[in-house]
Amino acid sequence: MCYYGENEIEFESGINVLIGDNGYGKSKLFDAFYWVMYDQCYDTSIKKFRSTPELNESIISDKAKNETTEGKVETIVSIQLYDERNDETYTLERVLNGNVRDDKFLVASNSIERATKKSAFNVTQVVDDPQEIERIKKKVLPDNIKPYMWFQGEEIENIIDFRESASLTQAINILSDISKFDDIHSFSIGLSSFLQKELKKKQNSLSKNKTESSSLDARINQLSGQRYVFKEQLDKAESNYERAQSRIDDLVNSMREAEKIKDLSYDIEGLKKDYNRIHEQSKSYQIGFHKMMFKDHWVTKGTKYLFEGFAKVYSKYEDDRLERISDLKAKKKAESAIEQMLQSRLPINVPEPIYVKKMLETEHCLVCDRPAKKGSQEYESIRRLIADEMPKSKFGEKISEHDFSQTMKSLYHSSLSIKDKTSDIDDRINKYLENTQKFSDEEEELRFEIENKEKELNNLVLDTSIDINTAKDLVNELQAQRNYSDRFNAEVNSLTLKVGNLDSQIDKLEKEFNQLVVGDVSKELLLKNQIGNDLVKITKTTRDRVYKSLVEQLENEANQHYKNMTKDNKSARGIIKFKEVKGNYTPILVDDNNEKLLQLNTGNIILIKLATIMAIISARKSTNETDLYTLISDAPTSVFGEDYTLGFCKTISQVYNQSIIMSKEFYKNQKLREQLLQDPDIKLGKVYMITPNLDESNRTNRKQLSTNIKALN
Repeated sequence: MCYYGENEIEFESGINVLIGDNGYGKSKLFDAFYWVMYDQCYDTSIKKFRSTPELNESIISDKAKNETTEGKVETIVSIQLYDERNDETYTLERVLNGNVRDDKFLVASNSIERATKKSAFNVTQVVDDPQEIERIKKKVLPDNIKPYMWFQGEEIENIIDFRESASLTQAINILSDISKFDDIHSFSIGLSSFLQKELKKKQNSLSKNKTESSSLDARINQLSGQRYVFKEQLDKAESNYERAQSRIDDLVNSMREAEKIKDLSYDIEGLKKDYNRIHEQSKSYQIGFHKMMFKDHWVTKGTKYLFEGFAKVYSKYEDDRLERISDLKAKKKAESAIEQMLQSRLPINVPEPIYVKKMLETEHCLVCDRPAKKGSQEYESIRRLIADEMPKSKFGEKISEHDFSQTMKSLYHSSLSIKDKTSDIDDRINKYLENTQKFSDEEEELRFEIENKEKELNNLVLDTSIDINTAKDLVNELQAQRNYSDRFNAEVNSLTLKVGNLDSQIDKLEKEFNQLVVGDVSKELLLKNQIGNDLVKITKTTRDRVYKSLVEQLENEANQHYKNMTKDNKSARGIIKFKEVKGNYTPILVDDNNEKLLQLNTGNIILIKLATIMAIISARKSTNETDLYTLISDAPTSVFGEDYTLGFCKTISQVYNQSIIMSKEFYKNQKLREQLLQDPDIKLGKVYMITPNLDESNRTNRKQLSTNIKALN
């Protein structure tokens, strides 16, 4: 499979752990053990074991097939086992051959099995006899304890099935000597029946009416036969009724959990609607915050000094403008006066400009015939007579280059309206932020509540293995079980009445038969019958007493293992109790008042089953089964927390002389791995890390896949 090349792993006493993440090859190692012993591997897709012909070439490494262009490809798994009792070493080996021929890969139809035995004197012999190989396998792991020593985590549910009362009883029967007591009891019933027939025969010979006695005897036998049939039916009906009632109790509890799950789901749905509504409002407020910056003039926060500064600037601008207007008016007035004066003395441009210029050149007024020296008032007066040199009229001159009066007036009036709104901006912003925070707080509170509800729902679903989709099935099954219960109860009542009527008829016929007997029946024969009847009772009570004692012993062992495994976890753990239903036992968890604990989580259920499995083995210390046989389990701790995982390892290392566990829990959790390697309470064997040897570019297929095995201690 994923193991390529030559790999060797050595296991020691104590708990040996193979660590790897999902898909790294842990289960393939479990398959390797199983394949050697039983020519099968576990197919996770159909959750059952399949034979080599069914698995075909999937057993062979893809890398080996890819690298072989022509010729033989061989897959071998070899297990070496040491028997301390006899100082003997066994090697069991299985081989599957393949061939590449003309670019086609062909696989042998069957695997090859090989075995060798090395004695204490270091003499190795090949074991060819298939029956001898089977005897070696039975020596390695007897069939009766195999389910309790080699199993995958997924199989624990089936090994001890809480829904099947007989599963624990079957284990007790297989792993104990109780069958001997059953044989003795069966023998006593046969002996008693034989002695009764002998007595009947003698009584018949002493009858005063042999014909009637024979008829009565035949009738008694007929009714006894009917009673036996009805009694068997009654026992079965009572067992079915008890089982249905037990299942109803479980379903009622499950229904309670299903109702909780349904209610939680509805609560979560409602909370999510509220959350979405609040979230949208919160989102709208957050977006609206930016809009309100302008819509509600928040951008003017802290700008009061600007309004005041602008008012001053505007006031100065208006003052300067008015002053400028006043100056222009004064200038215009002065210019008008000069022009009027000049106009009254001599019209402008009269005389002709050429004569005026002549006067300026000669600095002499030709009109009044007086001197007009340059720079003198007379000279300037003459010069102004020329139109080009006359001062320009200021009428129509602009007050300034650009007129901002209307713009500033508009801004001023706008600022007056905005200024009024700046007085309570802080209050409005704070109010808005309060509402925003309120929505945010509500949103966060709802998110927190949803997370808690979802966590509660997930834990409930995990603990009960119930979800919304299965709730309807539970309702249907509950109704079906109630129908079964009613039917079985009716059968019990009917069969009880029939058995009672038959008992009355048989007693009546027995009396009639005895009344026909004349003479004395030998005391020896009567004593033998009495002894036979007593033997039936004694063997039955003895068997029940021994069985009960064995169950109590298993209870004690299971609780000790359970206590050890849960030692580091502070949650309520309860007490394991083996509940009897018509001679069958099933493990349940009770409190100190012997009340059944409900709402068990998956971890607790698996722990109870593992504790029970360990108890079945460890309770028989006289057989040395925990010393002789190795526990091999793939992912038994997959549903545990850290505390349970370490507790399991401690317990398993103390119960079994050797165990081999495949686990992913120690792969990513380095702290847990360090505890495994350092905890003095764990009797540790070898610990290996398993990782695939693939680079990123080759992860799309298995053509280059091999597995690294690294010892950590």
